Amino acid sequence: MMTPKHLPDPRLYPLANVSNRLIHQAMAVQGAVDDGARDLERAALADTMAEYLARDEVLLISVALNMAPSRAAYQVLWQALRQAVEAAPGRRAEVFALPLVLVAGSKRRATLPDHIADVDGLNAILRQHGVFADGAEVFLSGKLLHPDAVVAISPAQLYRYTRQLADAARGLPLPLEASAVTVQEEGVFLRYLLGVAIREDGAPAPVDYAARIGAWGTAMMTFLGEALKTDGVTLFPIFRAPAPLMQALVAGNQARLEVAMQVFASSLLRKLRTEGREPTVTLSAHEGGELNVVIGAADAPGETERFVWPLSPLDRVERIEADFLQLMHECQVEMVRVEETVQPAQS
Repeated sequence: MMTPKHLPDPRLYPLANVSNRLIHQAMAVQGAVDDGARDLERAALADTMAEYLARDEVLLISVALNMAPSRAAYQVLWQALRQAVEAAPGRRAEVFALPLVLVAGSKRRATLPDHIADVDGLNAILRQHGVFADGAEVFLSGKLLHPDAVVAISPAQLYRYTRQLADAARGLPLPLEASAVTVQEEGVFLRYLLGVAIREDGAPAPVDYAARIGAWGTAMMTFLGEALKTDGVTLFPIFRAPAPLMQALVAGNQARLEVAMQVFASSLLRKLRTEGREPTVTLSAHEGGELNVVIGAADAPGETERFVWPLSPLDRVERIEADFLQLMHECQVEMVRVEETVQPAQS
C-alpha cells in the first residue's frame, strides 16, 4: 500500500470569537482538563443548542458553525447539535434516512423511477435482516428525495419532530416531492430514502444504525436494482446503512463523492490503458477548500482530466488521501504524485 504523503488541508478558518456563546462553550469542551470536565462542558453546550432550537433560533447556530475556528471545533458544535436534536426523554420519534448513490449509464436520455413501488418489500428486507427491530414502529418511505430537499429540513424542525411525531407510518408533515434521476451517458447521483421510527422508553432501539452491510446488503442491492430497472440503462445502486438524518446527510455526500471519484479514475485509467498509454495521477489541495485529482498520460503531460472534491466541514483530508492512494494501489498505478503544499485556486 502506498504511504500517505501529507496532503495539506486547504480550508481556512476564522479566528476564534469567544464572545459567541456557542463557540466559547465549544472551546471550553476542547480545553477541559479531563474526561469528567469535558462531559460536563459537552452537556452544557448541548443544553444551549436545545435552548436555541426550542426558540427556533437556527440562525445563531448557523453563525457559530460558520465561525468555527477549526475542523475540531466544528465537530464539537455539530455533535452537540446532533445530541440536542436527537436526545429527548421518554417516547420519541427518530427521523432517519438511507443514503442511495446511483451509478447510471445510458446511450440515450432516460429517466429512472422516482420512487420504490414496492415499499412494503423495501421495509421487509430491513426488518427481516434485523436492521429494523421486530415489533418496532418503523417506516421507510420509498420516495427518492433530492439532497436539496433533505438539507432544507432544519435542525429546529427535526428537534420538534423528535418530540411531537407520534406515528411513523405517516412520515414527516412536509410536502417532500420525489425526484427522478435523468441520465444520458454516465453519471453518479445521490438520493435519500427518508424514514421515521418511534423509540419507546426502555425498549430496544427500533433501528440498528450500526448494522453492518452484509447479507442484507446483497438482498437490498438486488431489490433496488429491480425496483429502479429502466430500459437501456445500466444501473449500480450503492447505499449506506440507515442513520439519523443529520448523520445520513454527511454520509450520503461523502459516499457520492467517493463513488464519483472512483468512477472517474477507473474509467479514465481503463481508457488510457486500452490505448496502450501509461497513466499519471496527481492529487492536490487548492485554495478555496477543494481537492483535485488530475489524470493524464505520460506521453502527453498537457492533456489531462480533472476531478474536484469540494471539502465539507466534516471531511478528513487524511482519510480521503489514504482511500485514494489505496485505490491507485489496487489499480496498479505507479506514477502518482501528491502535492505537499496548497496550490492556487482553479479558475
